[in-house]
Amino acid sequence: MKSPRGILIVLVVVLTSLFLAAPALASTSLNPYEKQLVSLINKERARHGLRAVRVNEELMNAARDHSAQMAQDQYFSHDSVEPQGEDWSSRIARFGYQRQGCRSWKVGEDIYWGAQLFSSPVACVGAWMKSPAHRAVILTRDFRDIGVGAIKTDGGFQGVTGTVWVFTMDMGRRTQ
Repeated sequence: MKSPRGILIVLVVVLTSLFLAAPALASTSLNPYEKQLVSLINKERARHGLRAVRVNEELMNAARDHSAQMAQDQYFSHDSVEPQGEDWSSRIARFGYQRQGCRSWKVGEDIYWGAQLFSSPVACVGAWMKSPAHRAVILTRDFRDIGVGAIKTDGGFQGVTGTVWVFTMDMGRRTQ
């Protein structure tokens, strides 16, 4: 039988290993669609020899807010509508992912909406990967951080009735 001190050392090592091996998911919990988006995006990055991006709470909040605003106000654009009327990079900065104090700051954004068979994270990432501009954001080597917003609306969207999912993906990198 092992000594209590030996068991304590093993426990500390195991807990430390789990903590260090766990993906950085920020303190924000992700809904199942958001988890799947991050996983699919990291799989695409890995297939192209790129490192995984980690969830950043500031980018999560910016992406979720944008998806919710598009769903509520029935528009589809990177830039917000009134009353804010701000462009997408200003929105990201407003949520705390700021360039002040950084030597470099780079951000990118993809948006998507879908109904029925086209409303899943698989359909979303598949469509992004088929579009050269959206694919370029996902496969930007410099990006280290990600935030995603997957918002469900049952009131229809853009003339489509029924349940629709609205997605925003914000990616970035800041260097001090």
